Amino acid sequence: MPSIIIPAHNEEALIGDCLRPLVSEGIDDLEIIVVPNACTDRTAEIARGFGDAVRVIETETPGKTNAVNLGEHHASAFPRLFLDGDIVLHPGSLSALFETLTGDTHIASPKPEFLCEGASLGVRLFYRSLRANKYFGRGAPNGSGAFAVTEQGRSRWGEFPKIIADDGYVELQFAEHEAKTSEGPGAIVRAPTTFDALLKIKTRARLGQHELKAKHPNLVARRVPRPGRTLRRM
Repeated sequence: MPSIIIPAHNEEALIGDCLRPLVSEGIDDLEIIVVPNACTDRTAEIARGFGDAVRVIETETPGKTNAVNLGEHHASAFPRLFLDGDIVLHPGSLSALFETLTGDTHIASPKPEFLCEGASLGVRLFYRSLRANKYFGRGAPNGSGAFAVTEQGRSRWGEFPKIIADDGYVELQFAEHEAKTSEGPGAIVRAPTTFDALLKIKTRARLGQHELKAKHPNLVARRVPRPGRTLRRM
């Protein structure tokens, strides 16, 4: 009986697209929990429209990690998928993702498919360059906005800390050989349309990395960087 936790903040435009393939995949006893946090739109209403297939737990407290922790308090199953509310999995991606969690693999993500529809040339060129970055499309988390863990893998940390780089925090809990990208269908990740919006996203990501190093230096020290690898691939 797998479980899915979806934190969502003002995602009325995409939450339906996010939930639809999960519900229609037909996985027995699938537990889907959506946590709308500090929403001022119809996110919760749209999620409730899926009936008994989706459990909605609202909170007025903003923040992704708070929403994830709240969702986990109500979750009861493994493997467990953490999915951003604006990510859309292709049909079959969910099953392939859970099937990847075998043997020594304790965390898995779908391959990210960056959708640049309506984006400026600068944004499209940036996302094209990501093909050379090992982080995107290999291992997990991998920039897809989704990662699934086994019960053993989830036992490696307590509640999600209140930090920006929650994916980075999770990534450092696992050795490289324990993390895989699923070979099945991937996940649609919508790119920002303007370079200014992209810059804000990347600035926040950089701040998240600095915060992670400052608050969890021992955890960061476990992973040995390999400079120049992306440049060689490009």
